[in-house]
Amino acid sequence: NPQAVNLDAYKEKLEQAVKSYERRLNLIIWRALSQEERDKFEQEEPVSYMEHKEALLEALENLGWPVSFDDVTLLEDEILAGLTYIQQACDLQEAAKKEIQRTEENVKAQSKKRQKGKVFETLKGQKVIARSDITGFYFPGTVIKSISSSQALVDFSYGETQIVPIKFIIPVGGAMPCPSLQVGDYVFARTGTQTGNDCYMPAVVIATPKRVEADDKLYTVLKYNNRKKHCIRSGLIKISQTKYACSCRYIRMAHMVDCLL
Repeated sequence: NPQAVNLDAYKEKLEQAVKSYERRLNLIIWRALSQEERDKFEQEEPVSYMEHKEALLEALENLGWPVSFDDVTLLEDEILAGLTYIQQACDLQEAAKKEIQRTEENVKAQSKKRQKGKVFETLKGQKVIARSDITGFYFPGTVIKSISSSQALVDFSYGETQIVPIKFIIPVGGAMPCPSLQVGDYVFARTGTQTGNDCYMPAVVIATPKRVEADDKLYTVLKYNNRKKHCIRSGLIKISQTKYACSCRYIRMAHMVDCLL
């Protein structure tokens, strides 16, 4: 629609014109028919030429063409042209609708990219826990900088630096949300390692603190290796079931690779 025509108004005018031509053609032919020919249609009012074209042309032929054949075909051509223009307008509207949808999808995609880019920028210097590609455990560290749209360079607290996918980096500290935990929730549980460094392992909450006992602030979790551990709330980070399953799978795979080496 390069001329920005109001297609709804355009279609309405075309439809009115087509109806006018149809009424005119129907009336001209009906008046030209004999009563005998009219009775064949079993109607008192003029019948639709477009719906009974073959029968009406045969009737006019039998009557020796009391109306001009050229007049009939001229009106029919006008009707068909109008119907064609209406269809073209509908096609234009459908194409415009699809173009708007594509534009909206592109805008949403660009918006997501910008939001993602902002996340990368805000991660710089942020305290995080991030997955080690060696063990699969999550270790505390600091984001040094973003490497690409999907990766960041992390300086781990145990002294190594690794490039980590953004999806395996979780900001910690500061004004971070601390949702309540219930039995069955999935978490990363802070655990001390043999080297003296803290790491976070996937676990499931199996018991929560007893509310009646003020001194009881410990949660009991079952770690990925079926070992129980007692943790305070600040030592637990709530995660999704998908992240839990992914983390367990990666740890098992890393352990298998370590055994083969």
